[in-house]
Amino acid sequence: MKEQIKRVLEHWGITDFSITERYHENTGRILCRIDTGNQTYFLKGIPVEKGEKTVRGNVLAHEYLGNREHMAPAILYTKEGNKYIFQGEHWFYLMEYIEGRNLQETEEDEYALGQLTAKLHGFTEYTYPSGLNQDKSRFYGWFSEKNFKTEFDRILDGLPDFSVHDQCFIHSDLGPHNAMRGSGGEIVFIDLDDAGIGSRYLDLGWAFIMQFVDFDHQTEEMRYRFDLALAFLRGYYERKALSREEYEWIWKGAVYMHISYMQVYGPDAVDSLWAILKYGMAQKEELWKRWC
Repeated sequence: MKEQIKRVLEHWGITDFSITERYHENTGRILCRIDTGNQTYFLKGIPVEKGEKTVRGNVLAHEYLGNREHMAPAILYTKEGNKYIFQGEHWFYLMEYIEGRNLQETEEDEYALGQLTAKLHGFTEYTYPSGLNQDKSRFYGWFSEKNFKTEFDRILDGLPDFSVHDQCFIHSDLGPHNAMRGSGGEIVFIDLDDAGIGSRYLDLGWAFIMQFVDFDHQTEEMRYRFDLALAFLRGYYERKALSREEYEWIWKGAVYMHISYMQVYGPDAVDSLWAILKYGMAQKEELWKRWC
C-alpha cells in the first residue's frame, strides 16, 4: 500500500511522508492522513468502478466549496496542474487536512450546521449535478414480501418528482458527521461524495427522520430529538421565514431520504427502518407546533 501511495504522491511533488492514519479500510476506498513533517494532507482514492464522473464531481465540489468559498477542504493540484490522477485501479485526489473536530449532536452545533447549509443552498453559479438519485420509481419494486407493502407504495405515491423542484447546490448527506469545526472555530463540510446540484428539500430532509429519530437498537424504543431539529431549523431559517408549505416539502424530502436507506443495512434491518419511518412521520405535526 505504501508503495502505491508513494507513486501517487510523487505527482504532487511529495516524496518524504508518513501515513499516520487510514480510514474505512473495508469500503474499497483509500482514505489516508499524510504527514510530511511540516504539512498534513488528506488523500482520497475512489475505486475505478465508480467511474471518472464520480471523481470529477467530488473534485469540482471541493474546488468550489474549498478553494473558492473556504467551506470544505481545498483541492491541491499536481505538478502538472491536474486535480486528480488514475493509479492502480483508483482515482486519487489530494486535499488539505482540516484540524479540528466533527460537529456533535448538540443544539449549538446543529444551529451552526443550519447556518452553513443555508449558505450552501444560496450558491447559484455551480452547475455540476449531484450524484444523488432523485427518482422515486426505483422504490416501487421493493418489499413485495412485506405486509406493509401497500402502505409503503401509498407513501411513495404521495412523494413528488424532486428533480424538478428547487434545485441548488446540495451536500446530500447533511449531518454533524459530515461537518467539522476547525481549530480556528470555522465550520466546514467534509465528504462531498455526492455533492452538486440537486433537490434542496432532499438535502434538508435527510436528518428529520434519519438523524433526529433516536432509535435504541437494544430495546427498539424511539424518541424524537425535537431540540436538535429546532436548532437546525433556527440556523437555516435565521434570515427568512419558514412557511407551512415549505415545511411540508422538507418532510417529503425526509421520507424520501429515509426510504432510500431502507435497503442499505440488509434485510434484517428493514422492519426496524419501517418502524422508524412511521414513528418519524408521526412527529411532523408536533415539531411544527413547537416551531410556531
